[in-house]
Amino acid sequence: MQSVQPHFKLVHQLPRAHYPVKILQFGSGNFLRGFADWMLQELNRKMNFGAGVAVVQSISRGELLQSQEGVFTVILKGIRDDEFVSEFVKVDVIQRIVNPAEDFQRFLDEGVNPDLQFIISNTTEAGIQFSSEDTDVNTLASTFPGKLTQLLYYRFSNKLNSGLVVLPTELIEQNGDQLKAIILKYAQHWSLPSEFIFWLNANITFCNTLVDRIVSGFPKKPREQVFDELGYKDELVVEAEWFHLWVIEGPRWIAEVLPFRKAGFNVIFTHDSKPYRERKVRILNGAHTSMAIIGQIMGLQSVREAIDSPVLGKFLRRLIYDEIIPHIWGDLNELEKYADEVINRFRNPAIDHKLVAISQQSFSKIKVRVLPSLIDDLERNGHVPERLSLVLASFLFYYRGAGEGKKFVLKDAEDIIELMETAWAKTDSSESQIFDLCKHVLGQPIWGVDLHKYPQLITRTSQHLFSIISRGMLETLKGIENK
Repeated sequence: MQSVQPHFKLVHQLPRAHYPVKILQFGSGNFLRGFADWMLQELNRKMNFGAGVAVVQSISRGELLQSQEGVFTVILKGIRDDEFVSEFVKVDVIQRIVNPAEDFQRFLDEGVNPDLQFIISNTTEAGIQFSSEDTDVNTLASTFPGKLTQLLYYRFSNKLNSGLVVLPTELIEQNGDQLKAIILKYAQHWSLPSEFIFWLNANITFCNTLVDRIVSGFPKKPREQVFDELGYKDELVVEAEWFHLWVIEGPRWIAEVLPFRKAGFNVIFTHDSKPYRERKVRILNGAHTSMAIIGQIMGLQSVREAIDSPVLGKFLRRLIYDEIIPHIWGDLNELEKYADEVINRFRNPAIDHKLVAISQQSFSKIKVRVLPSLIDDLERNGHVPERLSLVLASFLFYYRGAGEGKKFVLKDAEDIIELMETAWAKTDSSESQIFDLCKHVLGQPIWGVDLHKYPQLITRTSQHLFSIISRGMLETLKGIENK
């Protein structure tokens, strides 16, 4: 007998709220929807904040978001107050979706919305950049900072002087300062009047921020089962852990206009976000990047598999506690407490976070999340840290594109892929040529530091890399942990 598929209502056919648009959001990926939009939804519910969102449409999921009229569900799973929780939140803060490529004027009109108070973005770590090919302020720019410059200039030209708060969530250091600097560069590039610069400084507040939540995307189960649990059809469901943190560096008054703390959110308003950023980037992101590369070489699929692996799990714990934490400023007990929490989050049985997703754009992640800890350990202790240098060697092996009977999906900047392809094409598996490869690749200026200053690092990395090739990743890890 053939089973009959149940008929589900569509999520946007359910009752929804309507709010004035107070937030313009660049990006509609899993993270922003499972983090900022969820928080705004709850802020409306708990504090009667009354804020709607206009999304600047992304290429990847704009049509789907349009078809669902901006409505979607966030599924939260994890430990809250020592108890496991699972909660569905229907998010309807998104009021309209704008596609600048299709209607540039409609995009600019968002800049003169009298209700607008905040701008939020998440355009990946490579999104905050300048392009000299954007030659005209009246022609849609190719970059996010360029588009934002055009929108703000339109607001200035229409003599709107009410202030805006800009909250970029891209994971780069001093993200608000960097974004503003590029906007000023665009202003100079386009010969915009000096009055615009004065207006920008007087009316637009750029905050440096740090965000922390694992958002794994659509649940890893049959779609019909997900819809059955929800009671309606939603193709944009995102699953996220319960833990969340937003660190916002800026003037004190921002805590009043954004009452996250009063609503019980884990939001920190501070005059200096650097200590929080360093802690998160080095411990959580450093461990994430390390396990994503090593775990895939070992044939593992998820974060939970990696942290629960007897050999890799032990390696990762010693990496964090022995080689990363000692070089982070702050109270040791607090740092170790944070690390304990991170490991528990990695082991969350409800979050199926794929290693292949974390390993995308690994070069910039290694450079920002791993290399600073490695160099600090090297310079302070005078010797090469075993585990951090193995992570570096694993990155070089992974960017070979294949190994241990597996193929690796490489997604990174073209120049990085080309560098690694060329280097490996000239290399056989002999120990001397592996050393030459390490010396060549690690000597490139792309690292932002002259690694040739540390010949012992190049030597140890090449030894690790040769071991991975000749003995395999598992035996190489065992060799380190058995020392």
